[in-house]
Amino acid sequence: MTDEYDLECDLECEICKIFSSPSRLKILINLDKKSLNVNEIVKKTNLPQPVVSQHLSMMKLRKILKTEKQGSFVHYKIKYPEILNVLNMMKKIRRKIKNENNGD
Repeated sequence: MTDEYDLECDLECEICKIFSSPSRLKILINLDKKSLNVNEIVKKTNLPQPVVSQHLSMMKLRKILKTEKQGSFVHYKIKYPEILNVLNMMKKIRRKIKNENNGD
C-alpha cells in the first residue's frame, strides 16, 4: 500500500470518529433540517452547553459543519449533504438489527 492510501484511510477514520459519540450524533440529527445556534441545540439535545460547544468546535475543525452569523448568533449547519445520507443509512441498519432481535 502507498503512503497516499494510508493517508486516505486515516482521514476516513477521522470522519468515522465523528459518528462514534452519542452526543455528536444527537447534534447532527438535530441539524438535519436547518441551521441552529448553540442555545437551540442545547434545548433540542438536553446536552450541557459546554459539551455542545466542544462537539461543535470539533466538528467544525474537521470540516463537517459550517457556520453563518445570523444577527448576534452563530448558526451551525451540516456542510455536506452526504453526512445526512450516512445518518439515514445508520438509522436503516439500526432498524434492521432491531427487527432481527425482535424476531429471535
